[in-house]
Amino acid sequence: MKKTAVILLVIFLFSCNNENKLPDYVISHDDMVNIIIDIHLTDGLLTNNKVRRKLAKKDSLNYYNAILNNYGYTRADFDTSVHFYSKNIDEYDKIYEEVLNNLSEMETKLKQESAEEKNLKEESLKDKPVTSRQ
Repeated sequence: MKKTAVILLVIFLFSCNNENKLPDYVISHDDMVNIIIDIHLTDGLLTNNKVRRKLAKKDSLNYYNAILNNYGYTRADFDTSVHFYSKNIDEYDKIYEEVLNNLSEMETKLKQESAEEKNLKEESLKDKPVTSRQ
């Protein structure tokens, strides 16, 4: 009876230790967050008509592959990782929550910088002396 209890305890402890460990073939949480952020930013750029016309010759998948290569991964690595995370939806939710928070922070910062630039331009126009033509 003691042997059975010890074996069950060891199995339980072993399974708890491996629960949070990602398989080697899965892209890490942090890298997935950064990759997905870059993909969303790229998608946003490609919705701009001027950018899209300039880059019309290239397929958007080429840009995604370039993003993945930048992080040292292939499309197959990404697809496999997405499949893994879709089976572990709680972790996938955490990844996307972090992605959305980071994108929101970027948007807020961009809006603040745009407002500051606009204020500086308005102030410089106010400070400029008005010259009259005769």
